Order: sequence, then C-alpha cells, then structure tokens
Amino acid sequence: MRLSVIGICLALLLACSEAGAVAPSGNTQTSALQVPSIVRTDQWPKSVDEFLAGNYLERADVVLTRREWDPASFLIRWATKSPFSHSALIFTSPRHEPGYQSTFVIEATTDGVDLSNFRDYVEDKSTMVAIKRLRRDWFDPDKQSRVRGLLLENIKADYNYWAIVRIARDLWFGIQNTIEGQEQTVESFRDSEWKPPNSYICSGLVQVGFVEAISEYILNRQLPPWALNEVIFKPSAAERLPPPEAWQEAPPSLIDDVVPTFRAQLATELESVTPEDLARSDKLEWLYFIREGKVYKVNSYEEVKRLME
Repeated sequence: MRLSVIGICLALLLACSEAGAVAPSGNTQTSALQVPSIVRTDQWPKSVDEFLAGNYLERADVVLTRREWDPASFLIRWATKSPFSHSALIFTSPRHEPGYQSTFVIEATTDGVDLSNFRDYVEDKSTMVAIKRLRRDWFDPDKQSRVRGLLLENIKADYNYWAIVRIARDLWFGIQNTIEGQEQTVESFRDSEWKPPNSYICSGLVQVGFVEAISEYILNRQLPPWALNEVIFKPSAAERLPPPEAWQEAPPSLIDDVVPTFRAQLATELESVTPEDLARSDKLEWLYFIREGKVYKVNSYEEVKRLME
C-alpha cells in the first residue's frame, strides 16, 4: 500500500519527535548518583557503563537511532527506506569538559534544538543507537568543538516543518537534480547572501553544523576549499560542488565567491538531509552499535544491519 504525501509528512514529523519521548526537552540535569568506576578492557561487546567510562566518544560524533515498537519511527523508516529514524550529534562528555558526569547530545526535535542525556538513549531497551565519525586529519578537536558550538548557538531554534514537507515531496515525486556550470552558478548566486536557517529537522541540523563550521575555516584560510566536499553527506548536493582538483586551481578571490555561492545553492538540500543520507555516507566512518545494553564495535553498514536483525 502506498503512502500519501500527507502520510509521509506525518511520519517524518512524528519520528523526529521520538527523541523527546526518550529524553524530555530541557531535561539536561545530571544524575545525583556517581558514575561507578569501570575497568576498561579491549573486549567487545562492552557494557554501556564501561563504554561511557572509556574514551570512545568524540565531540561531533554523529548519532543515528531507531525505536522499536514505535509507529512513528516505523513510518519514517518505511518512507525513507532506512533502518534509522533520528539523528543527533555528540555535544560533550566527562573526558572533554570537567564538571560533567554524563555525555550529552545536541539534537532537533519537534520541541526545537536542545541538549539530551546520551544515557537516556542507550538505556532505553526499545532504542538502537549507531555512532559514526568524520575521520580526517584536519578535523581536529578545535574543529569538532566549532561544529557542535554552531549547533549550540541555535539552541531552542524552531522545528523545520517545511523541510518535512519538502522531504515528503521528494520521496513521492522523485528528486530532480539540476547541475549548472560553475561560471553560471557563481553568476546566479553572486549577489545572494546565505544565512543559516533558524529551524531544522534532526539530520539537517547535523549536516548544516558541519558545513557552516568548515566554511568558516575555509574563508579564514585555515582549511583548503576542498574540505567542503568532505562534509557534504548527501550525494545529490555533493555533485554540485567543484571537484577537489578544480578547487586547487582556484585563486583566493574565486574561493571567496564560490564557497558562499554553493552554500546558498545547496541550502535546501542540506537542511533536508535524512538519517539515511548520514548512514550511507562513506565520508562518515562506522564505529559503534548499541542495543539492549551492549556496545559493539562495527566497521560497515552491513554489519550494523545484521546486528539490528
């Protein structure tokens, strides 16, 4: 049976609210209980306690989740042909900042952009969690911090209901990819001023955070321009960027034009990135999968799918 556009909209909308069911919006209070001392070993799978006590998570790690026995989660997974229905970003953990006993994620739900306790995900028996990471030599702790910092600046930003409608439309009617030549595109968007959105869906928030942070470093001459290609996680959007070899020939003045231009051109697609886009992207490395209190080390999407069965 085929789902109507309205039905897909409702599915996507409800599923991105699943994080609110796991961790109520605004509930960022740490537990009064002390985290037990756990002896770290190299044996996998690990318990959640041992995993969270170890140095396994980095700031800006990508979190993908699904909830079993949840109709909204099922509908978005059906509509996007994905085993995942929600995404978030690791914000901080006790190893990165003193004064915390918990690991927090930053995410967009129907209540807006907010922080949630990561333990609320992994201790929910109905929730499966996967972790991916951008693994590049230039993606150091400073840049990880900037990605999550940009997301924090949008705390309590609105939920992007129109992005849900666009995703549903594209799923129903198909995505039309129109790729213009670089010269024509630059000319078309030279006078446009790209502004970060003030509303998001869960995976769009993650994607925009990476693009905004890396664009800042490129325009400040702290990263080469081809670094932008490495943080676009949706193939149809990545195809619109100049290839890395073309960036290498570009003079600084052209880079100052092209980066904001393509950022403006890709705005709609970036804000509409889905959890499946993040899951399929080979620019993000698979690291861990968590189910029913056990943490597995994983190396591929196929391995994650097997563990989900």
